[in-house]
Amino acid sequence: MPRSNPETRQWWQRRAQQRLAERTQAQLLRQRRCIEPVDGRTIELDGQRLLQFGSNDYLGLAFAAEPLPARGAGASPLVSGYHRAHQQLEQTLCAVTGYEAALLFSSGFAANSAPLALLQQGDRLLADKLAHASIIDAAQASEANLRRFPHNNLPTLERWLRQTEAPTMVATESVFSMDGDQAPLASFVALCAEHGALSWVDDAHGFGVLGADGYGAAQLASPDLLTITFGKALGASGAALLGSKLLLDAISQSCKHYIYSTAMPADLAQRVTARIRGLADPAPRQHLAELIAYFRAGATEQGWALPASSTPIQPLLCHSSEHALQLSAQLQQQGIWVPAIRPPTVPQARLRLVLNCCHQFADIDRLLAALGQATPAQGDSA
Repeated sequence: MPRSNPETRQWWQRRAQQRLAERTQAQLLRQRRCIEPVDGRTIELDGQRLLQFGSNDYLGLAFAAEPLPARGAGASPLVSGYHRAHQQLEQTLCAVTGYEAALLFSSGFAANSAPLALLQQGDRLLADKLAHASIIDAAQASEANLRRFPHNNLPTLERWLRQTEAPTMVATESVFSMDGDQAPLASFVALCAEHGALSWVDDAHGFGVLGADGYGAAQLASPDLLTITFGKALGASGAALLGSKLLLDAISQSCKHYIYSTAMPADLAQRVTARIRGLADPAPRQHLAELIAYFRAGATEQGWALPASSTPIQPLLCHSSEHALQLSAQLQQQGIWVPAIRPPTVPQARLRLVLNCCHQFADIDRLLAALGQATPAQGDSA
């Protein structure tokens, strides 16, 4: 007997209540916190001014003063939304990375859906176990067969590449967003080329930070496809997929995010272009590298076990979600803002400390002093 409409609505309400209760019980409930940025290193939260170590704004560009006239796009790129500003941004990306062509997207998540447009039923996507959720979601929505190799394990990847002649694409990240470690990019790209596989690297957390000029993974290797996002080191939003003109022309014919989404605002494209042109200045990256080394030395001296990361992402692994929440709360009491990251986003709960070039050495001293007063078991990764 069919349920009546009121009964059906109550069933949905009970399901929602149960899901929230389960996540609350497991210390996994996600909640938004409305912050007010003051500058690249400081925020206000509930009237409290906090030194923040939780943003991906690695180069401190998110609050740069750049007066530009407001200009939207008006349509998708394949209708009437592809403007001169978009073309200039694509050309700038190609000039600094050496790629032949680029496609712009509204987000990194959208850009990472695009490469799967090349795959058909029976094809394979091999992805690093820690590859971003956007890559995994795109693979699961495609007709390709997804298999995830152990993190940065090239011997396993090589063995899998030898097992079948099915057309294969292999995906990894330049800098892994939750651990801060890096993929062995040159070896990865060479291995894919040796076995005729298409290599794809998500450079979301590398562009602006890696490479002699800050141009990211492209200065370390040349994967067939490269995702770059503008919401991290460039302090903006949007993303691009880079590759050969042939591959990107084929992708643009069937990638739904590209075909059916309004193009990024033209004024945003202008802003991103200007920021890319400023990346060659080595001073911010040099300062950031010194801050990272200073923090790691101080945290190690205090007895904190840090994963191997020379990037701005410095995770403090915790025993449990409860410990991560407690440590985050302890730091907030000391005027430090570091959100807790918990499963299922990561397999092990942690504080994801992120440094940026707006920070000063005194800020690191303040952070270390606060960590020194924290309960050791909460940050110990043992």
